[in-house]
Amino acid sequence: MAPGKPRVRISPAEALGFAGLMALAGPLGTASAQPSGPAPRIRQTVAPIATPNRLLEDALRQDLFPVAVVDDQGHGPDPGTAEWRQAEIHQRRNACRAAGPLRYAYNRIDLNGDRQDELVASVIGPYTCGTGGCNAYVFKNGPKEKGLRLVSRMSLFKPPLVVSDQRHNGWRDLISRVRIDAGHGYYARLPFNGRGYPSNPSAPPAEPLRQAVRGVVLLDTDDDANPTHPLPCDRPAIAAPPRSL
Repeated sequence: MAPGKPRVRISPAEALGFAGLMALAGPLGTASAQPSGPAPRIRQTVAPIATPNRLLEDALRQDLFPVAVVDDQGHGPDPGTAEWRQAEIHQRRNACRAAGPLRYAYNRIDLNGDRQDELVASVIGPYTCGTGGCNAYVFKNGPKEKGLRLVSRMSLFKPPLVVSDQRHNGWRDLISRVRIDAGHGYYARLPFNGRGYPSNPSAPPAEPLRQAVRGVVLLDTDDDANPTHPLPCDRPAIAAPPRSL
């Protein structure tokens, strides 16, 4: 793992302190195992999109590898200059290479009912994944479609992602599995709070799923037949984003 980018992990004892209130006990950790407690009622499964997305790749690199062009004394090139952009690209490329190989998967879905698709993604690799899961993201188009705007970042995501038919603050609830240990887990509901989704499905305001709500399955990277894409370090940022995600 690259320095300065710690992964969030929970021990079985810490997770049991939260989930024990629900008296949860059930198999999780094999392809056929299911978490205990209510499970979502799946009305549709949508495979991850088969074509790479350069706009998304740029947004993921910026989030995963933040850079500081100036030194400790605040010296450096002027922001926005060609020298500043080259320094940023160089630092981000080096951090990306040090992280090792990464892959991503993504889907499009309208989460907030505005008839514009948001983009959900997961990033897979030693840099972003631990025993509790990997990183997952929700993006939407930025102002005047200039790149993507990060809505939420989630750690400890275990695929697939279920998008519920229920809503909070106008946005559809997300549902994710939570791993307690190799044989125990549960489904968690992640409601939108008006600004974003919970960043950790194993801790409040996320909560164990209490009823079998209906939803759509996305980001099913547990299915080896579904596509994932390399996250390249050397591909330049997109100067003019396409009209849609």
